[in-house]
Amino acid sequence: MPHPSLADVFPEQPEEYAWLDHEPVFDPARHLQLEKPDQSWSLGDLGYGEAFIEKQASQTAMFSTARLLSEEGVAALQETARLLEPHVHQVPDGHRATGYLRGTVFISKFIRDLCRSDDVTEFGSELFGTPLVPHTMVYQQGHMNFAPRDIAKPVDGWHHDFVGFDYVLMCHDPAGYRGGDFRYFLGTREEGHAIVSRGETIPEDRVVTPHFPGAGYACFMQGSAVYHCASPLQERAERVSLVNAYVSLDVTKPDPTRTFFITPEGPYSWIDEVPETRHSFAEYTRHTAWLAREKLSHLLREHPFDADRESSLEALRQAVRDIERAIETMELGPQHFEKMEELRRKQDAELLS
Repeated sequence: MPHPSLADVFPEQPEEYAWLDHEPVFDPARHLQLEKPDQSWSLGDLGYGEAFIEKQASQTAMFSTARLLSEEGVAALQETARLLEPHVHQVPDGHRATGYLRGTVFISKFIRDLCRSDDVTEFGSELFGTPLVPHTMVYQQGHMNFAPRDIAKPVDGWHHDFVGFDYVLMCHDPAGYRGGDFRYFLGTREEGHAIVSRGETIPEDRVVTPHFPGAGYACFMQGSAVYHCASPLQERAERVSLVNAYVSLDVTKPDPTRTFFITPEGPYSWIDEVPETRHSFAEYTRHTAWLAREKLSHLLREHPFDADRESSLEALRQAVRDIERAIETMELGPQHFEKMEELRRKQDAELLS
């Protein structure tokens, strides 16, 4: 059963969308084959200090590949991916990932049910040692990256995520094409960003390229802390990955979700053309309301009856801080991409350093 806190969170299908016809029906008994990874890296392994680590819901940064899907599940996912191809957005080459699709959970019931699977959610929760739920911002569920028009470009450039926890699931066997490798940086996100910003290449001896034994395998990571990418393809190929995000129910830690709004210019000139932009303010509001409700519920359960004035004030401040930050962000309104990145780094420093 889904977590009770999600009962009123996920919206119905918006009118801009229509369900796929004749797609597979997700059946966890047939389509899942959950097998744990054999290696993990901690946040400390990446060079993060105690001040950062103690504010995270998990001390684990990332894992080697885990099996998610059975052979039948892989076939169903590949069939669904082919049905979704007409919906893919091929955006200007200046964007980090040029072939992408969001809103899949409003188009494909198979993707929706896979992304909200209780079995996979419990699997991820056990790996990270913190209770997870599918991300309350539904456009962070089932994000898909497709091969770019220009294969000289990375499938997805170096970055860290705007969400705390996620997995990258390979829809096709990487042995069937050259390039397009999913890669981790063995360092902090700040260090990785600094290297790339200087126009330098991430040193190969500080890169992990997880081995995917086939389609249906995934890498789980704390994406907000792990600098990662998908390298360019060396040949044209059917290369699709699915990214599904989660949020931790441990509301004693700062929420790593970051939301900002981008002006339609430069590499984001297309952004007003996609439905997720029209829904972004409401979605951020709903996520913030859910988070505040969870924090207030925690406060009711855990705040000592003999707490003094100062600790009570601080508890209330923490409970409403996410709402205050959301109001500040929306009052700022859409910003140029570079300004948005500056605001993101500032917010990270304030909350997590």
